[in-house]
Amino acid sequence: MITTENYFWIVTILALFYTVAVRLIQMRLMDPEKSKELQKRMNDLNKEYLSALKSGNKKRMESIQEEQNKLMPEFNKLMMGQLKVMGVVVVVFLAFMYPVNVLDPFVTDDQAFELTSLSSVQGMWCGSFAARCASTGPWLVQVTAYSGTSEKGTNSTYIYCNQEAGILPSPVMKGTLFPMTTDKKVYTQNENATVCITAPDGTDRAVGKTDSGTWFMVPLPFTIPVLNANAINGANVWFIVVSIIFGLIFSFVWGKVHKKKPKGEAK
Repeated sequence: MITTENYFWIVTILALFYTVAVRLIQMRLMDPEKSKELQKRMNDLNKEYLSALKSGNKKRMESIQEEQNKLMPEFNKLMMGQLKVMGVVVVVFLAFMYPVNVLDPFVTDDQAFELTSLSSVQGMWCGSFAARCASTGPWLVQVTAYSGTSEKGTNSTYIYCNQEAGILPSPVMKGTLFPMTTDKKVYTQNENATVCITAPDGTDRAVGKTDSGTWFMVPLPFTIPVLNANAINGANVWFIVVSIIFGLIFSFVWGKVHKKKPKGEAK
């Protein structure tokens, strides 16, 4: 079984390989210099056209339009090329996300439970699970309401084992939001936790899940302004953050190396 520490390094290394793969794809399928030159030329022509329009220089306007028309096929080809690269990048991203999700050791202790409809209260569904408190801290509890096989919505809340303390995992909310409550906030070892929701209209099934107090988290030595977060929650989020940071470093280093190349040297 993969340990949580090894999983952290697996996700980080996969993110680095993903960044390199994306850069190689972009360099292979795109010509950045040509793209910049073409876009700059189109922007310059647009500025010149506006200037000619203000001065009423119709002859210059017609000349600019002719030049723009000549550039349009090449510009459209560039746009299609960028869309092609984007499509390939999405496929590569999903391919790298597969092992990130499959190898996640934090999901092995997740608990799933069914909620049942209470005939005494309209729209009220309740279910319970055992709080196996292996450690002190918060648990994320989420419930998804279904209508047939379609998801109506998902909402989440927190409970605590032994005491109300610790960094909170990221909440899960999507679709139609609905009220969600627990019978209390703090539980002890093997105590049953009861979760109730007021389900959206049309709900015929409700399923709950708890992370049992374990999830992928990278504590930060600082607090992120605005978000007021002092940790990165979720392997997918960490993967994206590492990819962005390493991508910026890669681009900076590549740009420095590229500038040092003598003119005429092959790229």
